[in-house]
Amino acid sequence: MDSLAVLIAFRAINRFSDIFTSLLRILFSWVPSHVGITGNELADKSAKSATEFLTRSIIYADVRSAVNQWCHCQWQENWSMETNNKLHVIKPVLSHWVTKLNRRCDVVLTRLRIGHTRLTHKYLLFAESPPTCSHCGDILTVKHILTDCVAVNRHRLRYFCSSSFDLSFLFGQIPHFNLFMYLKDIGVSHDI
Repeated sequence: MDSLAVLIAFRAINRFSDIFTSLLRILFSWVPSHVGITGNELADKSAKSATEFLTRSIIYADVRSAVNQWCHCQWQENWSMETNNKLHVIKPVLSHWVTKLNRRCDVVLTRLRIGHTRLTHKYLLFAESPPTCSHCGDILTVKHILTDCVAVNRHRLRYFCSSSFDLSFLFGQIPHFNLFMYLKDIGVSHDI
């Protein structure tokens, strides 16, 4: 509130309490502006320029972009703490997935990335025990089928030139170009 507003407010009050007037005596005077005082003129100019942006219209696309960027940063910050999530290992940085033209390929990739396939999780629907690998007896998981089971090492060598890699190598941001042939060759493509 500037000093003129204070004077006007006091003028509107009809009477002060006796205690207030006996304890306090203040002389108010109003100086119309800071004319002629260099520092004060600069302060006035700065104060006025700070309110100029309020009269300019804001472009919707700029606001939307800033809000989207802020939301993405918040989401990434939360996602970075999800280190026990199967998908986090494959995609630690949030971004759009590369999609295929074939819907079936996208469905298979999504199921593999989240680690839930008919082969590995169908038992939940039928209240059964988790399936085990017919070759080694380990619990059947996407990771086991694709990277750990020794029974399909020769297939890994054939399609990926290595038998030791992680899941992000197979279906990270850009899926390995031999992934679907590998799934077909080891006999699991229809069970995903």
